Amino acid sequence: MDRISAHRVRIVGETGPTILLAHGLGGHPGHWDAIVAALAPRARCITFSIAGAPDADPALLSPLRHQSVLGFADDVALLCAALGVRDIVYVAHSVSAMAGMLATAADPGLFSKMVLLNGSPCYINEPETGYIGGLSREQIDDLLASIVSDFNLWAGGFGHLLMGQQHTPQFAQEFVTSLRRYSPEVAATIFRAAFSADIRPFVSRVKVPVRVLQSRADPAVPMETAQWLAEHLPDARLQPLDSSGHFPHVVNPAEVIAAITPFVLGESV
Repeated sequence: MDRISAHRVRIVGETGPTILLAHGLGGHPGHWDAIVAALAPRARCITFSIAGAPDADPALLSPLRHQSVLGFADDVALLCAALGVRDIVYVAHSVSAMAGMLATAADPGLFSKMVLLNGSPCYINEPETGYIGGLSREQIDDLLASIVSDFNLWAGGFGHLLMGQQHTPQFAQEFVTSLRRYSPEVAATIFRAAFSADIRPFVSRVKVPVRVLQSRADPAVPMETAQWLAEHLPDARLQPLDSSGHFPHVVNPAEVIAAITPFVLGESV
């Protein structure tokens, strides 16, 4: 398989550090357009469609391999190999943040630094340890059952909930439209992989500098989850964002650009 073509890779910029930008579930590479436009004059920016995304080659998705976030982590490593890049900057949203942590835990030389945007190492609350992931197992079971029982209804409700921008409904509607391009079977597989995952045991193996960006009032990832992640990564800093919802790079790209630019371009440590 030609992974560069299958992932619909797009490269913008020719000089400076190489930055690989990975979207999350229900998203698409276009969500990075404003970020790429800001960084490309001083960086080589690479965007791609993750497995299961409607724009990606359907052959990328394995119903078996992508039952786990490990499948997405493998994809990241294989794509980097196909592109011939290592020691690069990785900027990722949501499930792709989880995948990137697993990829660099397995291959410490893959990335030089990482930006994790609204990512979660585990969505499931763990009352016995006090860990706050944001959702109970019962809530996750209900969410996944809704995908199967009435996909269009689920996509409409879930899309508006995660975008969290009642005063700018066009963002939510665009996300709903993007979600509805998935087949119910694919959506059930990949969302189960994300919401059932627990990568906390691997977080301590991520040795590169990390910026953890987290928007306020994210219905999928509480600030407590982001705080846990930043505290347990060996070299990380939490940077709260004023934006609300799960997609700050979509609803307020200027804030994300200001937060990450010095870090990814090597202007600060």
